[in-house]
Amino acid sequence: MSAVLKHSRPIWLLVAMCCIATLVFFLFDAALDIPFIDDYNALLDFIIQYLRADSIEEKLHFIFRQHNEHRIVYARLVVLLDYYVFGCTNLRHLILMGSASLFLMTGIFCVEAYKSCKNILAIVPIILLSLHFQHMGSLLWATSSLQNLAVIALACVAIWLMTRSNVFINCIGIVFAFLTTFASGTGPMIWPVLFLIAITSRSMAKCLVTLLSGTASVSLYFYSYHLPTSGNTSISENLVKMPQAILGVIGGTFDIQEEGTQLIPIIAGFMVISTFNFCLGRTGLRALRRDPGSLFLVGVFLFGLLSAIAISFGRGSYVENRYKVISTLCLLATYNMVLLQLSRRHMDLCLNLISMACLSLWLVFFWRYYPEMLEYKTVRKADYLSLKNSPQDLLTPFQQRMNALEELGVKSPDNPLIQNTFLSSMQRDNVSLPSLKILKRKHKYAVKWQGDPGLPEESYLVLRSEKGSFVFPVRKELNQFSASILYDWLQKGRYTVSVYLPDQTSFISIQDTIVVDKNVKPWLSSTWFNDAYAP
Repeated sequence: MSAVLKHSRPIWLLVAMCCIATLVFFLFDAALDIPFIDDYNALLDFIIQYLRADSIEEKLHFIFRQHNEHRIVYARLVVLLDYYVFGCTNLRHLILMGSASLFLMTGIFCVEAYKSCKNILAIVPIILLSLHFQHMGSLLWATSSLQNLAVIALACVAIWLMTRSNVFINCIGIVFAFLTTFASGTGPMIWPVLFLIAITSRSMAKCLVTLLSGTASVSLYFYSYHLPTSGNTSISENLVKMPQAILGVIGGTFDIQEEGTQLIPIIAGFMVISTFNFCLGRTGLRALRRDPGSLFLVGVFLFGLLSAIAISFGRGSYVENRYKVISTLCLLATYNMVLLQLSRRHMDLCLNLISMACLSLWLVFFWRYYPEMLEYKTVRKADYLSLKNSPQDLLTPFQQRMNALEELGVKSPDNPLIQNTFLSSMQRDNVSLPSLKILKRKHKYAVKWQGDPGLPEESYLVLRSEKGSFVFPVRKELNQFSASILYDWLQKGRYTVSVYLPDQTSFISIQDTIVVDKNVKPWLSSTWFNDAYAP
């Protein structure tokens, strides 16, 4: 039995490497240089206003400027790094740099796991629990990866450095804690954690430096801070929902439906917290002072818990995909704490069983999120084509930003191949869609058709008028293709309907028209930063 378990190590390591390679392959393949939602206001608007600023004071203002409830200084520093190194604001670069945060966090936990049990197999569950497809929504969104993933990774680095005994390393940890503070809305939660770590060290100087640095950082964070008023629920309602929201965030890894109020993540969150506390009780608080690794685990788990409390207070919800990384952080800390309780005698057997469970979870995530990941590129391409070709005024909010970047000498996010392919495609009148069905209602238009071996899977629904086009992604379920749109998404005009096939550079006409009798406001505001705060 022991021989079998011993020979399982290279197999599990190969499985882990394959999982990493799979994630990295799709990450590089799906990362596009196309802005998405907050990328405009948080990143593009920032670099435009920063370069337009005349004084250092103004430039610092835009770096520290509030974005919704967050201060995203770290994300903006990465944007500046990309600009000064490459002379552009390339969203693909930013996505990859932001995604590195998840790999950094994984690496730190792998090091701590191996140090605690001296068994290479211990790193396999960490890889399977962190580098999976559930995080694709954040990985492939520049603002989210530079904010939600980065704040966790920076916090891990800061806590790891502060648990060391070397004074110089502790000073570097303070610097990372400052970056953590200004990485996201949950960033200031790093300071209570570091202060508790300083107390356990019984060093008056360390406590004093941490207290002063934390006070200065948090004061700067909340200087001229504006409480967001756009939430759908009041603070009192959020307080009532706080317990279930906290547990839901901690157990969010197990919420694959991501809609409504699910009981499973709440139960999972309770079990994660209970397991961690049980292991902590067996380890003993006194042992934390002698073991930096255990102190690190307590610190990161506490940061995850405080982040969940902040989210429950501000949002009152736990279903958003971007919060999953907090659950991952707490799971990794709990797993590493469990490792400390395993006996050497049964270590290999336990690690094999845990690896099997984690691999099953990784495969469930692949099954659940792989279709969404495949749709990612088509959704982004459709948004991009609509922004480039929509029948609005000549200077749309999108083009306004692109022109501003060009005037400042910054290579703007763009993908000319996508646009050129769209413009050069020709109408095909001799081809029809099999089993085409059209559904027209007062405010909705939908089409469905059956798949055909002669037609490529990547396709888009295109509504054309004399002034331009709107483009929408087509979804595939089994062998059926469908697209559904609301008239509220369209500008006033008369549109002809067709299906765009980029692989065949052609349009297939549906022989139908849509008439929209009122204009709608463009979703991308022409106001810089698109919020209520003074520029």
